[in-house]
Amino acid sequence: MSLQPYYEESYHTERGRSATELMHEVTTYSKGLFNFVVESKNRFLPNVDWSGLKILEMGAGRGGLGLLLARLGAQVTLVDFSPTALDQAKMIFALEGLEVKTIQGDVTHPDLMLPHKYDIIVDSHLLHCLTEDPDRSSYYQLIRDHLSENGIFVAESMVHRKKLFIPDGFMFDEKNVLWQMFGKWTPIRRILDSLDLEKELSDAHFNIVYFYYYGQYGFVPHRSFMDIPAEILPAAVRMVVQKKQL
Repeated sequence: MSLQPYYEESYHTERGRSATELMHEVTTYSKGLFNFVVESKNRFLPNVDWSGLKILEMGAGRGGLGLLLARLGAQVTLVDFSPTALDQAKMIFALEGLEVKTIQGDVTHPDLMLPHKYDIIVDSHLLHCLTEDPDRSSYYQLIRDHLSENGIFVAESMVHRKKLFIPDGFMFDEKNVLWQMFGKWTPIRRILDSLDLEKELSDAHFNIVYFYYYGQYGFVPHRSFMDIPAEILPAAVRMVVQKKQL
C-alpha cells in the first residue's frame, strides 16, 4: 500500500496556513539536518563554493532544508511524491525571491527522470520510510546514477535498538518493519539495525565515508510516539557515502 494518499491528506490540511508560518515551521524542523549537511560539505567538498553546488533533496516535503541550503547560494532541486507539498515549497521559496526546481515523482520508480548529476544528494528522512527491499534498491540505484564523480549522499535515518517500545495500533515484525493500523495493517517504517544498514549500503556499491550511531538520540517515527522516552525510541545514524568507482 502506498503512503502517498496519507501524506497528501496531511499536506492538504495545512493549506489554510500562511507561507510565513509554514516557512518558520519547516526551517526550524530542518536545522539539525541542515547543520549536518553543511559539516559534510565542508569536510568532503571543501574546495567547492556553495554557489557552484547542485543539491538534490529527496523526500523534500515543503523544502525547509532546501530553503536553508538555497540561502547559502546552492542550486537546489526538490523531489517529492506530493504535488501539494511541492506547491507549498515553491510558495515558501518565493517569499525570499529564491529559485527552486521541483520534481514530483516516486524515488522508488526506476523510470523517474532527473535532469542532472548532483554534488550533494540529501535524504530528508526518506530512507526509513521505504519498507520494501525492491524499493530501497531502486532508490539506491537512483542515487548512484545521479551523484557526480566526487559527490556525496548525506542522510540521517532511524535505526533499531534492542529496547524498543511499540504502542497500541502499531506492530514491529521480524524484518524490522514498523506497521500501523489504517483500517488494515500498513508498513510505514523500516528500522534496521545499524550494522545491517552498513551492509545494505556496501552491497548497494557505496563507500561509507562517515557513519555515526547516536544512541542517546530518540527518533520519533510517528506522532503517536511523541511522549515516549528517548531511550526506548529508535536511535539515529548520520552517514555520508560516495559511490564506489568501478
